[in-house]
Amino acid sequence: MKKYLIRQLINFHTRERSRTYRIVSLIGGGLFFLIILPALFIFIGFFIKDNLPVALDRPAELVISIAGLLVGMSFLIWTTVSQWKIGEGTPAPNAPTRRLVVAGPYRLCRNPIEFGAIFYYLGAGTLVGGITVGIVCFLLGFLIGSAYHKFFEEDELEIRFGDEYRNYKKKTPFLFPRFK
Repeated sequence: MKKYLIRQLINFHTRERSRTYRIVSLIGGGLFFLIILPALFIFIGFFIKDNLPVALDRPAELVISIAGLLVGMSFLIWTTVSQWKIGEGTPAPNAPTRRLVVAGPYRLCRNPIEFGAIFYYLGAGTLVGGITVGIVCFLLGFLIGSAYHKFFEEDELEIRFGDEYRNYKKKTPFLFPRFK
């Protein structure tokens, strides 16, 4: 089943995409990953908050929220620009890069989109519902994103980019950046 799904991903990812298609995909992916998915995580976070409350002073939560949003959006924008300019693609799964991107944020870690997203989710969840909701959003983003990257995307990238990706994978951390 996994091999079949990876084969379908490769067939889907290797199609030629127009600039307009990539822009529409970027907007759609942005709406999903920056609004719909965090809203779902926040909803789950409120359920958990009711059963497992953790609290910080609101000013501390606001600092965490702003820091999470700034770090998250910085990485998300930087990564998106890198994928567009260097890789000729987008973070959206239906319009991926045509070339392996190893520069910009990708020199720090292999999954800077996920890194940015989990901090964005932490910031958004903390802003809307407090630190418990923020932590739930962070953990859900981390678990779901990491599972997808480890079980599907890495295999697909190895098939698409071969030794170039395998060498990159050996020397670059999975998620948390290594600042040199």
